[in-house]
Amino acid sequence: MRKFLVKLMFALMVVALLPVQVAQACSAFIVGKDLTTDGSMLFGRTEDYPYAPDGGRHNKTYEVVPAKDYKDGDMLEDESNGFAYPHLSHEMKYTATYDAAHGDGSNGNFGAHGFNEAGVSMTSTVSATPHDKILEADPLVKNGLAEAAMVDLVLPRVKTAREGIELVAKVLDEKGSAEGNIIVVADKNELWYMEILSGHQYVAIKFPQDRYAIFANTYYLGHVDLTDKENVIASKDVEKIAKKADHYKTDKDGKFHIADSYGPDEYTERNRSRTYAGITLMDPKADVKYDDKHFDLLRKPTDPSKKYSLEDVFAEQRNRFEHLKQYTPDDLVEPGKEVDTNKYKYALGNENVINAHVYQIKKDLPTPFGGVVWLGLAQSRNTPYVPFYGIVNDTYAPFKVRSAKYDPTSWYWAVWHIDQMVMKYPDLFGNSIQEKWKEMEEGWIKEQAALDQKYSGLTDDQAKATADEVTSDSLKRAETIFKQIKQVESEMEDKIRTEKGLEADFVYDGYNKANLVAAAQAEKDASKETDKKEETDKKEETASSQSSSKASDSNSSLSAVLGVLALAGFGLAGFYFKKSKKNENEE
Repeated sequence: MRKFLVKLMFALMVVALLPVQVAQACSAFIVGKDLTTDGSMLFGRTEDYPYAPDGGRHNKTYEVVPAKDYKDGDMLEDESNGFAYPHLSHEMKYTATYDAAHGDGSNGNFGAHGFNEAGVSMTSTVSATPHDKILEADPLVKNGLAEAAMVDLVLPRVKTAREGIELVAKVLDEKGSAEGNIIVVADKNELWYMEILSGHQYVAIKFPQDRYAIFANTYYLGHVDLTDKENVIASKDVEKIAKKADHYKTDKDGKFHIADSYGPDEYTERNRSRTYAGITLMDPKADVKYDDKHFDLLRKPTDPSKKYSLEDVFAEQRNRFEHLKQYTPDDLVEPGKEVDTNKYKYALGNENVINAHVYQIKKDLPTPFGGVVWLGLAQSRNTPYVPFYGIVNDTYAPFKVRSAKYDPTSWYWAVWHIDQMVMKYPDLFGNSIQEKWKEMEEGWIKEQAALDQKYSGLTDDQAKATADEVTSDSLKRAETIFKQIKQVESEMEDKIRTEKGLEADFVYDGYNKANLVAAAQAEKDASKETDKKEETDKKEETASSQSSSKASDSNSSLSAVLGVLALAGFGLAGFYFKKSKKNENEE
């Protein structure tokens, strides 16, 4: 019974989350090309899945969606909320990193990020919550554009980053948005950052190449020159709606402030901790304090000579407050223990990450290549970042395994399992796995630079002709790396057997603290329900017993009375019978 109640409570929790099961704990970064060591644009995101009982345990697949022709009336349909939009007669090939359950009718595709054949890349989305007053003035649209369909809407259709933003803006004008979101779209020439602020309001900016940005699940844009049509794309009523909502806010200079007007009154703790950690990691001397009202989106490093590398942004996504000793990741709290929120904070490299990625956009690469995605499936704290060009025609088979539970043939599940063993047995593994990946990444970065140089002089037509060659090389590299991942997994299991015994937990069910806390609470609540039911049953049983006893006593009394009456009757009958007989004899 108790197990049934636990399962029932989890089922109810999941059902309750379905309408809003977007990636509500993501974080992202952008680094302009003027601030990188090799002149490339860098951007990326960690996709977090914090929903118990499967927080951090949510398979993602890396796939190529082939180009396709459509008939009139064919529609892109989002199974998560009913959004629909007409397909083009021809749509381009693109890559996507889907939820493994995509297409089964359960919760939408959630393509997350990818390249298309025109060299456009994007990540979507970092979810954000509009202010309540804003939502009264411009409500979200139930079947509007949502995160789940964003990649499948944009990447097959657009040939530049600006076109991507313009398409989203057009759809928002026509259909509205189902959620508050932030997206990033790039090509080899420019990168755009867009905040979707309410049902029909949005602002996008061409990102300046001499700035970097760290952002989590809230809005960050301050004042933006809405008349600058070259560098800004915005809904026409963005100021009007803020005024209508009686939530029009200005900066110290009296100019319209977007985040203050459309966002919550203050940052949530999770957004504050990750933004602050990212900024102070990228720029230790940054003039910021943990409790600042605002963290500016567009930032310059304090040191004007500072340049950022791939290793720097990998470290940002893996960060667990190593540089902020006063804080500890909250996924290290023991289930059932009180949490000191002054000490325990939500880290960038947390237990709920299911997909980390870094996009490296290099101007010298031919447009069809798009650039390089450094893909880190599962938790960023213990995943290897592996490079792939956007031009590939196929992906390695272990990237396409769609199982909902641990599967040894799956790339996602193998890395997930490695992370779970690290977190279950820190005394055995410490930081050794992350250090192993860093050493391997150093070699991959050098190999990738050599490949970039090999392909950098090609025309677009020549580049397209290399697609099969690039794909073949990519599959071979992925196979080699997956064998190394499986070797690490096997060695870790052997070490657990040796050090902890054959009966040790090999963590195939996961070691996510939030899940354990939820399970413990569900078990506790189920126990209370069981005890309550047993107490109710006992009371009902006692009441029934007492009722039966009373009925029995009543029946006994009635029987006694009837017995006495019967005896009296028999006695009287006998008396009259004897008297009658006597009279007969006397006669």
